[in-house]
Parts: sequence; C-alpha cells; structure tokens
Amino acid sequence: MELVVLCSAGLEKAPCIELKKLGFKIKTTTSGHVHFDGHLIDIPKLNLYLKSADRVMINVTDFPSETFDELFEGTFSANWNELVHKRGTIVVEKVKITNSKLSAKGAVASIVKKAIYSKIKSDNQPDGIIYPMYIYIKNNFVSLMLDTTGKNSLSKRGYRMKTSSAPLRETIAAALILISGWDQEVPLIDPFCGSGTIAIEAARIALQMQNNKRNFSFENWPLFKDLKPSIVNQHECKRTVAIGYDKNPDILQVANENAIRAGVKKYVRFHCSDFEKLPIFREKLHIVTNPPFGLRMREGNASFYRKLSKLRKIFPDARLCLITPREDLQKMISIELQRKFRFQNSGLRTWCYIF
Repeated sequence: MELVVLCSAGLEKAPCIELKKLGFKIKTTTSGHVHFDGHLIDIPKLNLYLKSADRVMINVTDFPSETFDELFEGTFSANWNELVHKRGTIVVEKVKITNSKLSAKGAVASIVKKAIYSKIKSDNQPDGIIYPMYIYIKNNFVSLMLDTTGKNSLSKRGYRMKTSSAPLRETIAAALILISGWDQEVPLIDPFCGSGTIAIEAARIALQMQNNKRNFSFENWPLFKDLKPSIVNQHECKRTVAIGYDKNPDILQVANENAIRAGVKKYVRFHCSDFEKLPIFREKLHIVTNPPFGLRMREGNASFYRKLSKLRKIFPDARLCLITPREDLQKMISIELQRKFRFQNSGLRTWCYIF
C-alpha cells in the first residue's frame, strides 16, 4: 500500500532521511508530503520513531473527478471494507481543494463519507472507533487518506508544558537538525536555546527515542489488533549530546523541566549566558539555533542580526545552522554561506541558513 507522511512544507528532506534509514524507498515528494510504499505492520513503527514527520497516512485511493457522481464512484471503488470496519465512524479532518471544478468542501466531505459507508455496508450503529480522513483535490484529481496518527500530530511529544516566546515546533526542530547534517559524533550547541526544544530533539534523535507518551488513532482500529511493531532498542550514550545557552535564567528553568519530562536530562546541559559573552570553542561542533527575530521579539532587529557574525569567531570550527524569517540575513553577517532553503514555520515563511 502507499503510505504518506506529512511534514512542514520545505522540510521534506528530513522525513526522507529518516525513511531511507528505516529501509523505505521514496516514491515522490510534494509540498509537505512524502509518498512511499509500505505495509500495515510498518504503521506503528513509523508513528513511534519518526521525529520530523507530523502525521503518517494511508493513501487509500487516487482518481480524477470533476463531478459529484465521479467523486462518489471513485471513492466507492476503493477497498474501504479492508480498512474500515462496518461500525466505524469516518471523521473528515481536512478538505483541501486547489484549482478544481469541485469546490464545495462540505458537499465533498458528505459525498465521500456516503460512498465509504455504502462500501462497508455500515449498519448505522457506531461503536465509537474513529477513522480520521484527509481529502485533497488538486487539478480535478482526488486523493483520500486515512490518518493513522490521530488528533494530535507527532509534534506533540508530551514534554513541553511551557515554552519561550518564539518556540520551534518539535518536528521542525528535529527536521532542521537532520537536514543540517549533524553526524551525532560532535556535540550540538544552541546559543539561543529558549525552552530547550532543539537540544532536547537532538538528544531524542541520538537516543532513537520513541514517541510513546501518547496514543494514536490506529491503535483502536480492529485492523491493528494483532499487529505489533518491531521495537528498536534505545541507544546508550555516555556523553553530553547537546548544550543550550540563553541569557534568561527563567526560561532555562523551563528548558531543564522539559528535558526531565522528555527523559533526556542526562544528555543535555543548559547554561545561562549571553551569546556575545561565550568563550571561544576550539573543538569541532555543530550549531543549530533559532535566534530571536523581529516579527515576534523586539530583540530581533537588523543590529542584532549583524552581531551574529560573532558566532564564527566563537565557534571557528563549527557548522552553523541559523533559522530566521529574514531573507536578507546573508547580507547582514560576514560568514561564508554554504546553502539556504525556505520552509513553513507555523504559517510564517522562514529561512534556514547553513554556514
């Protein structure tokens, strides 16, 4: 069957890295979607171990459709009775329509549900088991997907009770760590760590920790009753994996609390310091950081960004990965750029610069 993982648009490379390490072959990537072939038994493992994906979907069917009759017939022809039991409830979580003749989202959702219930011969006696569904129609081509992850995306790790003023979503932090090329052999440092998300996600990646402090929608489906995922043993680590610095002692207390809840306190350290007062680090390091920026925080003005040139002096032998909504950062700091790319961060167009 075809499986799809959803991620932030522009960060598709990160789940591709993870999927290839897990032995999957990528079929196609589109904005925020990575398509690949898999099996039912893979779904628990993917939900448990993917760090940079937001959701794991079953792509049940694709077909062209310009009318409601075609929508019904195309939906009905899929193998729903092999996936959804007759007392299950289809809940349409999202309908996205782009450049298509079918445009009424409510009507589209209603027709799709009617076709599925007809196919599975629903007895109208729901047992409370939910099958979340995503409907995509683009250029008159329909894709119907079942969401195996559930109400909360995979970014909801369960360790962040409090955050800083401009936090990165957990899956975005993990994605940027992966794309930046961290090899896990050198410590990862975040000079503007805030509530500690980047450092904590680095530790979770190094330790191959599971997303097991939560429930998934597939767990209630009869289809998965006897399917047990293969468990990968958590890696042992006898060193500090990541270090965070921030000048705000209150937010560092939050970072330490988050690290404890995440189960990585042994592997991360947080220190109170303004980045300009950091000593020079001569060893090889890897820097991933989300400096405060102007749209959310007063400190993130042009003068502040020019000061970021000091990072090369502080970390002379480090790869630097900086995250900012400013497209002109390269003009502000005198550090040789390797590459940059853009991604969506909670609806905000954001750039990742790698120096």
